[in-house]
Amino acid sequence: MQVINHDTALSKEVIKTLLYFDIFNYPLKGHEVHNFLSLKNSSEQDIVLSLNALVESKIIFRLGDFYSIQSNYKLVERRVQGNAEANKHLKIAKSKARFIAQFPFVRAVMASGSLSKGYMDKKSDLDFFVVTKPGRLWIARTLLVMYKRIFLNNSHREFCVNYFVDTLHLEIEEKNLFTATELATLIPLYNQKVYSDLQSSNPWQKDFLPNFRQRNSAHEEKLIFNPAIRLIEMLLNIFGQGLDNFFMRLTFKRWNKIYGDRYGHTDFNIAFKTKKYVSKNHPKNYQKTILDLLQCKLVNFQNQFNQFGNHE
Repeated sequence: MQVINHDTALSKEVIKTLLYFDIFNYPLKGHEVHNFLSLKNSSEQDIVLSLNALVESKIIFRLGDFYSIQSNYKLVERRVQGNAEANKHLKIAKSKARFIAQFPFVRAVMASGSLSKGYMDKKSDLDFFVVTKPGRLWIARTLLVMYKRIFLNNSHREFCVNYFVDTLHLEIEEKNLFTATELATLIPLYNQKVYSDLQSSNPWQKDFLPNFRQRNSAHEEKLIFNPAIRLIEMLLNIFGQGLDNFFMRLTFKRWNKIYGDRYGHTDFNIAFKTKKYVSKNHPKNYQKTILDLLQCKLVNFQNQFNQFGNHE
């Protein structure tokens, strides 16, 4: 067997990828490590050789078909159960996406969050990434949130719409490993063309995930023309710009009142992004939390094995 130097760029990136998913206690298969690797020009065979060499050196562990930083088979059992739950919830997500697509000014719906990674458990929400008509994002968002509060008792479990962009502003502004992973794993459920436009509008994600490929339309619901919804859009357009601005200001005021004291200015504006063309509502500020946890894991791993250099 080819000998792999544990201090090579490849082995470092393999370990970094496993550490990232270890934040979620989620072991990976060899081809998944390849998919999420930040290093270009590495074949799946190269990855497997590196993984096996790291296992032999007891730096990582092989758990059946999976690889992990932890030697804990319960993580595999947890993942297998979570994968099965995700398959069940994907059917629910498709139904929910079809429903969301019926709301005024919604132009595309994608599954995000844990479902898009193929995992669901009792604590997981069913998250959706929604694309709207330009200039009407906050009307669409407000109608969806009102529905959730009135008819679903504000439950996030199977109806969490926390990220919106419009069709003219598909580029994600925060460019890092977390956002690249979230973007790459989106599952198109309604309007494959807009999903493809979203992916092509963010070529920077290849700097973080050069091996990841765009998802196909296997789970996509057919485009639906509903004349009643189009009529409602026409009526709402009478007050369009003013109404959209009003809902944006109202939402920002509410978020600032509830969460403003918990975050610094920069973190608040990222966790609760409020612009005419984008809305993000992440009270736990997962982006910063996950990236900070990854940095801690990298430092701890470096101290344990003394094999990492500088990390950014």
